[in-house]
Amino acid sequence: MLTTQISLKSRFRAIFTSILLNAEPNHADRLKALTSCVINDRLSNLELIDAIDITLLAIAIGAYWHQDLQEVRSRILGLQSHCNADIQELVLAYAIALACRDELKPQSCIDHICHDFNKRRSLSHDLKDQQQCLDQLQLAQEFVNQGTSAITAHRSQGLYNGISSSLYYFLSTPHSWSLVTERAQRHPQTNNPNNLQITLQAGAITSAYLGKIGNITNQDREILTNGAIIGDRLWEQWSGVFDVKLDN
Repeated sequence: MLTTQISLKSRFRAIFTSILLNAEPNHADRLKALTSCVINDRLSNLELIDAIDITLLAIAIGAYWHQDLQEVRSRILGLQSHCNADIQELVLAYAIALACRDELKPQSCIDHICHDFNKRRSLSHDLKDQQQCLDQLQLAQEFVNQGTSAITAHRSQGLYNGISSSLYYFLSTPHSWSLVTERAQRHPQTNNPNNLQITLQAGAITSAYLGKIGNITNQDREILTNGAIIGDRLWEQWSGVFDVKLDN
C-alpha cells in the first residue's frame, strides 16, 4: 500500500507541475481554486471562465476520483448540465484516472476506453457526438500504429478534436513528457485556439502515466514548488491525512 501511495503522490505532483509548466503565467491560484472545488465536491454552480477551466477540472476529477470510474463519470456528466463539458472531457478524465491506477497501457488504452464507452449510450449531449469522438480516438490509434506524422494526421479527414490530438501525441512518444509537450505545442493547426488545451491535456496524461516530468532543472522554481504543493494537497486529501471539510 505504501508503494502505491508514494507512486500516486508522484503522479499527482507531476500532473499539476505539467499543467503549470504549460499554462499561462500566474495560473497557479486558479488551478488551486478549481482543485479545491474537486476535493470538496462543490462543482455545481461553479463559475468557469473558459474551456481551459473545464479541461483543468476534468484532469483534477480524473486524478482525485481515479479509484472509482463511476465517480469519474458521474462528476463529468454532472458538469454537462451547466457548462460545455462533454465526451472529450470524459475521455480526458478517464485517461488520467487509468494512469493513476497504473492501468493506462499505450498499446491498448484507446481500445480500453472505447470498449467501456460503447457499452454506455448517454455520455454526451448528442449520441452522434459520442460516436464521432470514439471514431476520432480509433483514428488516432491508427495513425500512431502507422507512424503517421503530426502534419499528415491533422490534414483533411484526419484528427480534428482536441482529445484525439492529445492522445495521438502521448501515444506517439509516451516515454518522454518533453517530447509530447514540445510536439503538442507545435501542433500543425497553429491558429487553433485549442492548441493550449491540446498541450495541457497531452502533458497531463503523459505526466500521470510516467509519474514524473523529466529533466526540468532550468524551469522556474516557483512553478515547480506550486505544482508540488497542489499535487501534495490532492494526495493528502485523497489519502485521508486531513479532513477535507476542515482544510479550506
